[in-house]
Amino acid sequence: MTGPCLTLKRTPPQTIDASALTPDILAGKSREDILRIELLSGNRRLRVADLFDVSGDDAHSSLTIRASMDRLACVGARMQSGAITVEGDCGPYVGLGMRGGKIVVQGAAAAFVGCGMRGGTIEVRGNAGDFVGGALPGDKQGMRGGSIVIGGNAGDRVGDHMRRGMILIAGDAGAHCGSRMLAGTIIVSGRVGHSPGFGLKRGTLLLAHPPAQVPATFQDAGEHELLFLTLLSKHFEREGGAFKAFVPLSNRVRRYCGDLATGGKGEMLLGLSTNT
Repeated sequence: MTGPCLTLKRTPPQTIDASALTPDILAGKSREDILRIELLSGNRRLRVADLFDVSGDDAHSSLTIRASMDRLACVGARMQSGAITVEGDCGPYVGLGMRGGKIVVQGAAAAFVGCGMRGGTIEVRGNAGDFVGGALPGDKQGMRGGSIVIGGNAGDRVGDHMRRGMILIAGDAGAHCGSRMLAGTIIVSGRVGHSPGFGLKRGTLLLAHPPAQVPATFQDAGEHELLFLTLLSKHFEREGGAFKAFVPLSNRVRRYCGDLATGGKGEMLLGLSTNT
């Protein structure tokens, strides 16, 4: 069974909240039931039938959305199981607060990918906006579990207030990567903007290329051969798919401890080598 496929009929005048369209919510619903679901669009409610053609099976654990627009927000928000594939670009808050399952965006995504997520996997094959794995404004914890893989570049403040989990960036990341990070791991195969690890409390930044300037609040701890990087590389190889783009990892790195302004229990590892 392929699960339902939603094909966009027309571009809505305002942003569409797609959080009601997750496999666990749609499980067991007929095509007619899905067509009657209401989606928030600004101060209006639009039925799925107003926006999408629906095809596919009634019993399902997967969902395909054939649409490419930055007005499609909250794809997979709070989903707990199943799989969502977006054949195109989408807007902000992909995987907001998700707890399980897998989301694949074949194009680009806007800001707050994986914001506050607790489990599952998100793969964005294009670029992503600011605050990947970050926290909502006013929230003191961002991503709390799971994995995010960005195939292109990411914006500023990747992993802001990140509490747990892993973020992998195949391209470049913007300024303040790992800002105010509480724990977890961020790997960037490209280059990073200024002030990486700003306010880092714990956790690990693995950077393939050194930043233009290592922040003054990080202390050089010399070169090391770290076994956990070899184990991590083997884990990526077993996972396959998008994770294989980060294999192999060199286990010899230069380690910086910091941010000393916030306790210095985190680390920035430089010179990491990948095949990307």
